[in-house]
Amino acid sequence: MLDLFLSFLHAPKIYLFFTLFVFSGLNLVGCNENLLWKQYSNMTSMLFEDLPALFGAELPKDGLMGVLVVTHPSNGCTPVDPPPPLSPLFDINVTKSIALIRRFDCNFDLKVLHAQQAGYSAAIIHNVYSDILLHMDYSNETIAKEIMIPSVFTSYFAAKTLKESIIPEQGAYVILKPEFSFPFSYYLIPFTGVVGMIIFVMCAIMIIRCVQYRKRMRKNRLSKEQLKRIPIHKFRKGDDYDVCAICLDDYEEGDKLRVLPCSHAYHCKCVDPWLTKTKKTCPVCKQRVTQKNPEHSDSESEEESGARGDGEGAEEEAQSERTPLLRA
Repeated sequence: MLDLFLSFLHAPKIYLFFTLFVFSGLNLVGCNENLLWKQYSNMTSMLFEDLPALFGAELPKDGLMGVLVVTHPSNGCTPVDPPPPLSPLFDINVTKSIALIRRFDCNFDLKVLHAQQAGYSAAIIHNVYSDILLHMDYSNETIAKEIMIPSVFTSYFAAKTLKESIIPEQGAYVILKPEFSFPFSYYLIPFTGVVGMIIFVMCAIMIIRCVQYRKRMRKNRLSKEQLKRIPIHKFRKGDDYDVCAICLDDYEEGDKLRVLPCSHAYHCKCVDPWLTKTKKTCPVCKQRVTQKNPEHSDSESEEESGARGDGEGAEEEAQSERTPLLRA
């Protein structure tokens, strides 16, 4: 047996994809698709481009199986002869007749209509001495509404191959299958939702991190109110301050100096940006310029002193005349 697979590729603007499966077998007892698949010994694949018609019905989802027949007349411009009776190898309930019609001499819709009126279930119209593919459009809206069978347009090379290799084979038939259209809309909405949720979560995390960072930086910087509490001293000759450790310039008469709690002094214009934008510590000794709550510090010192006193009392009670001077 010979199994020839022909597939028509569609153009970017076409929504249907038609594949011709051509099978041929000799001395078959019955035409059972499962049986044919099991008895195939050779397989040849060929690719042909095609364009579906802009009128008529679409191919069924499961495909359309039929015997390919060249119409008479071949141009299909006048009523064509009905298809010959199917071979007993085929099941008439499954296998249909597909017309092969050449281009020119009349409009596409008229050709397909004549094929439909003759009893064909589909039509393949091919170009003549050219492999250019065309969009088969209708010329008469009334005729187009009467067409109920699918049709495609293919090249001259494809038609020549079909006539020479497929039609002469006894028991050969074709299967036209529509393109598998991936349900983008079905998956696009959930995918968009998932991506949107991920972006939302990422943005929320970034905002939270930014807020936390700003709060942390605020804790490490002085506010304007805290900066005003640090005294300012106007430099006079004879003061203990000599050089600004930030700009390394000598102090001059009348310079405004910010005196920190650690007794280090700097130009206000030098140290203020450091305290409000970097850290609230002295640039030299790294001591904090803000003091802790005195009540909190006093309670802590009392607790420390109490704990220290208790420890010393326990040590004194533990010591006696028999206590060794050196402990291991």
